[in-house]
Amino acid sequence: MTAEQPARVYCPVCQARFIPGSDSGEGDTATCPICGQRLVLRESTDGLIGERVDAHSENEIRSRAENFARFRDYEFSDVKEEIIEGLVGKQRLFGDFYCPCRMLHTPEYQCPCKPTRGGDVERDGRCYCGFFWKKKH
Repeated sequence: MTAEQPARVYCPVCQARFIPGSDSGEGDTATCPICGQRLVLRESTDGLIGERVDAHSENEIRSRAENFARFRDYEFSDVKEEIIEGLVGKQRLFGDFYCPCRMLHTPEYQCPCKPTRGGDVERDGRCYCGFFWKKKH
């Protein structure tokens, strides 16, 4: 890492690279500003790699969802706990927190899914499964 080029971190959830900001974490941790995943930072031959904190636990998805909602100023639906249960069930069956309302179990449908990260909530007022909602101001 040089003064001219700050190190980018690879997020294994949304597969994005980002430059950790002052609000992204402390020391050897960062929070992905794209999907909300908390990451432990590790050096690799490709630069900084983010490893999932609390990998594959209910704490991981709760933290990710809370961070994502906070970053985007979204709120949760009344069925938040049922959706969390669905996400945890998908993790047990398919190895990751895939959208409980979708049949595809691919990286773009890890919660928050790519369409949600891409603006579905802003456009439609909510995400596909109704987990994240645009706040009514």
